[in-house]
Amino acid sequence: MNPILNLIDRLSHFAESAAVVLIYGYCGLMLAEVFARSQAQSSSFSWEYSQYAMAAILALASGPAIRTGVHVRIGVISEHLSIRLARWLDVWANLIALCIVSLIVWAMFEKTGRSFDRNILATTVTKTPLWIPQLLVLWGFVQLWLDCAARLYRRYADLPFEWKELDTEVNDD
Repeated sequence: MNPILNLIDRLSHFAESAAVVLIYGYCGLMLAEVFARSQAQSSSFSWEYSQYAMAAILALASGPAIRTGVHVRIGVISEHLSIRLARWLDVWANLIALCIVSLIVWAMFEKTGRSFDRNILATTVTKTPLWIPQLLVLWGFVQLWLDCAARLYRRYADLPFEWKELDTEVNDD
């Protein structure tokens, strides 16, 4: 099972990197729009692509947030329980989350496929094929599903399940 978990972890890191690139792109678009508006102009595409980027960022960063333990979780409750009970509560919460994310993945898959089959375009000037930004969102939710499944397995098997060390400050001693 370790090769599969390692692959999921690598994919999670890649999705996180893609989200960071999109954040920089989003910031660049917004700065360009601010500059254009200061010159009494506006980009016709900046708001549209900014919305696509925000949706993709949310989806792509959700899985890595689960893996690093920064996602909103049941910690408020589980901190006051015994370790064993907290573990089982987390397993059940992950199982429920996995079911919900499965529905989201299925819905996004259907939506993306329908947009691709029907060649649905954005109603804006750019006429962007909607399946492209929807595919990024689908990728993010599939990664969230994989990270939830990996966390569920790790919790059930009593393996390390979070990358807490990634969120700590670097010690240069």
